[in-house]
Amino acid sequence: MRNLRINYALVGGFVLVMVAALVATVALLTGRTGAADTYLTRFANVAGVKFGTKVSYEGFVVGQVEEIEPVAENGATRFQLKLAIRRGWPIPTDSVVRITSSGLLSAVIVDIKGGASAELLKPGTTITPGANANLFAMMSDVAGQVSDLSQTTLKPLLTTLNSEISKAAPELLANMVTVTGDLAVKTPRITSDIERMTGTLSAQVVTDDNARRVVRSLDNVAQLTGGLEESRRKLDSTLASIDKMVSSNRDTVDASLKDLRYTLQTVAGSIDAVTFNLEGASRNFNEFSRQLRDNPAVLINGRHAEDGPAKK
Repeated sequence: MRNLRINYALVGGFVLVMVAALVATVALLTGRTGAADTYLTRFANVAGVKFGTKVSYEGFVVGQVEEIEPVAENGATRFQLKLAIRRGWPIPTDSVVRITSSGLLSAVIVDIKGGASAELLKPGTTITPGANANLFAMMSDVAGQVSDLSQTTLKPLLTTLNSEISKAAPELLANMVTVTGDLAVKTPRITSDIERMTGTLSAQVVTDDNARRVVRSLDNVAQLTGGLEESRRKLDSTLASIDKMVSSNRDTVDASLKDLRYTLQTVAGSIDAVTFNLEGASRNFNEFSRQLRDNPAVLINGRHAEDGPAKK
């Protein structure tokens, strides 16, 4: 009877130890192994983030994402993240949090970049969000902005310019035809007068007939000048029409330039994140090529991280 009690006690103790180990393992996997402080932050895009996503401080895991809630802000939808961080962990007030990943195939994490301020954030306050370092999400944002710029600004601008040019084209062509006609009518007369003047001067230098011809030539030049003046007025009218068309679309052109400037600023602000991801990807590919040089069989057999470096 005594042996049975001892056996029951041993079995019960073993079960309790296993249950405690299971609870500790689950706590380690979820990142909640003790008391935590809650902080808030907001992002416009939370691709890859979910309950339990790790929260790191300068790369060191200090907590996890507890809750994601959509909220309305300035007419747009943003997502508020509730972060559970190890209690007492110091976070300067000028710290910045961003969604990132260490490599192209790595899991998404919420990383806090510590600031230099001596003042610390209090639990329950909001951590300033920064630009996402997720390459694919960032490329998606840029593509969406470019598409919106094309649909809402450039396309209407081109349509308006095409319409205005189509309206002004008939008047412009008519003016050109008139100018060409005037020149075609007056050119033979000018040529004839010049030929007569040349022939006369070659025969006689100064005569009464030459004087009369010079007078007629001057009359013809005066008529030509009047025709050119009329052509000039028509050309001025055409230029005024073009100036009116450009002035009426000045606001649209300014808006297009502002949108383009905003897009370029967004790309410039995200270039650090892009280079961060590209550098990580380069290191991963270098490591992969080194393993292939050491042991080409890795492509077929594979190996676990705990197996250590491949043998030559």
